[in-house]
Amino acid sequence: MAIPDTLAVRLIETVKDNGLSGKFLMLGRQRWIGRRRKRSAVLYDEVLAKYFANMPDEDFANPDDEYSERFFEKLGFSSVDSMDFSEFEGASIVQDLSAPVPETLEQKFDVIYDGGTCEHIFDLPTAYRNIHKMLKPGGVLIGHSPCNNWVNHSFYQLNPEIVYGFWEKSLGYSILHCSLQPLLPMYANKVVMTTNPNETGKRPRLSGQLPNGGIILNYAVRKPLEERHSSDKVYQSDYINQWSDSKK
Repeated sequence: MAIPDTLAVRLIETVKDNGLSGKFLMLGRQRWIGRRRKRSAVLYDEVLAKYFANMPDEDFANPDDEYSERFFEKLGFSSVDSMDFSEFEGASIVQDLSAPVPETLEQKFDVIYDGGTCEHIFDLPTAYRNIHKMLKPGGVLIGHSPCNNWVNHSFYQLNPEIVYGFWEKSLGYSILHCSLQPLLPMYANKVVMTTNPNETGKRPRLSGQLPNGGIILNYAVRKPLEERHSSDKVYQSDYINQWSDSKK
């Protein structure tokens, strides 16, 4: 798992535009790539100029290794942890997300970043509910998950229905952002938005055509300040509407 310039741009925008800070957790220990090719580097440099007054890209890199703790510290987080199933990449917290998390991790983090971990966990609902437990009230989950053209990459390719059906509808999270982000540098600006099925009563509709190559589900959701009861069962919004209409 790594953070190229295409995704670094979205991370910087999400963190800075929403004033995020505090205790940060990345799922998996993310490697830092930063600036890649000329086509995506233009957008990357524009974002650096906007938020960091042209701070050199090199200042985001860890001086002693290839990982991205320094990047997140530069974004303004007071502490940066990483979580993984094993110690193979030196994560600061060793924890199986498909198993119950200890009480010491509950409501501990202000921001959690899933930069390509949860799709590799077969028991995905448990992993998501563990994230929910680990976030403080008002905490934010930022997700960059494979959505399209990632065959054999993982157990799952995720789509916006997860954001709207689970995080918003079931758990009551507010959506800060939800879009489909092409990963190839040549398509860095070809972001596609979606409609919200909780508002339209229909499945999400895309604002444009998806380009070739890998597509990332780019989203950020905020946990409610007060816990709300949610069922273990989660359904797609359009089906809920159809079932409701059939009873009238």
